[in-house]
Amino acid sequence: MNVLDETSRYVESEKQHFRPDIQGLRALAVILVIIAHAKVPHFAGGYIGVDVFFVISGFVITELLLRESLSMAQSDQRLTSAIAILGRFYTRRIRRIMPAATLVMIGTVLTAYYYLGPFTSIPLLEDLRWASTFRVNFHFITVGMDYFSQGLPPSLITHYWSLAVEEQFYFVVPLLLLLTAAVVGLRRHRVALSGVLALIVAWSAYESAQLTTGSPYAYFSPKTRFWEIGLGALLAALPTSWRTINARVATFVGWLSLAIIVAAAYTLTDSSLVPGTLTWWACAPAGALLFFGSATLPFAPSRFFATKPLRYIGDISYSLYLFHWAWLKLPEQYAQIKYGVMTSLSPLARVEQIAAATLCAALSYRFFENPIRRSVWLDRRPWLTAVFAIVMISLVWLTAYLLGRYWTS
Repeated sequence: MNVLDETSRYVESEKQHFRPDIQGLRALAVILVIIAHAKVPHFAGGYIGVDVFFVISGFVITELLLRESLSMAQSDQRLTSAIAILGRFYTRRIRRIMPAATLVMIGTVLTAYYYLGPFTSIPLLEDLRWASTFRVNFHFITVGMDYFSQGLPPSLITHYWSLAVEEQFYFVVPLLLLLTAAVVGLRRHRVALSGVLALIVAWSAYESAQLTTGSPYAYFSPKTRFWEIGLGALLAALPTSWRTINARVATFVGWLSLAIIVAAAYTLTDSSLVPGTLTWWACAPAGALLFFGSATLPFAPSRFFATKPLRYIGDISYSLYLFHWAWLKLPEQYAQIKYGVMTSLSPLARVEQIAAATLCAALSYRFFENPIRRSVWLDRRPWLTAVFAIVMISLVWLTAYLLGRYWTS
């Protein structure tokens, strides 16, 4: 089977297993994050949308890999098949994550230098270098950055910490998944994988509970965050027969879970000790919505999440997550520099900023990200994706070097 045949097989498989309600849940997650960062009254806890994202990601990616691993377990050449699956997985991740991330990083730093001035923006250059290689969470730990600080202006790419944690998780877990499939075979694969993931979730959740004291390490460390992605992965690995419950019960659980997520966003504040044990109020109901979310009753929450507006926001949620932070924070920092005041902008200004971020996300998704993700030319040349990744990282570093070298001279 050639590369294009393999790609077509993957696309058809994803269409068959596509769940529109998950796109709606992504929409809920990004909306919560945005209203928190926009400082909408009473929803400071909307940052739990990131935790919902983590659970969704773990669930969706693990289901995808489990479907891929079926071919490996049935193959006579398991090692070759495993390498091919890993190659396809990381190729898809690069083409999905890096183009938009690179675009927003470069656009943000250029805009910051133009409006905020080079000397104000110099610390951002170092942040860019770490973010380009998905290690910025470690950098923020090292410099002692406080995500909830009300003093110094935050980095304009603070939100890239979650991308870093997620990619660090996916550097390890696919290897574990395929290793268990190769060792125990198809029949016992889910049982073995579930056991491994349960251990990861238990260990990381324990560390999160013990280490969460408001420090940067507790907030940004993969050690305290892996359990959230791992929870979604564990739910995907559990036997699918466990998801079959009475439709009315599933519907009740779904609406209750949604209510808990919204209540958590309403109740938590900037002073809440997260992730710790409080994050379970976002992750557990998100997991329930994913695990029992296929209920098809007319009043089921899955029907609500599958509506076209929410599905579209879910489609662009990654881009919207990337763009919203700069659109919200750059004007604040500009006002501080020009007028010497640190104050929230008007509600109308916030609406305009969110609308602008949404427009940027929609344009990026339609004309930049999708052409790269669905490029037949890149499908024919899988090795070029690695080159593409190196080029994108190099562009970020080159931009940082040129700005630091020449604009400040």
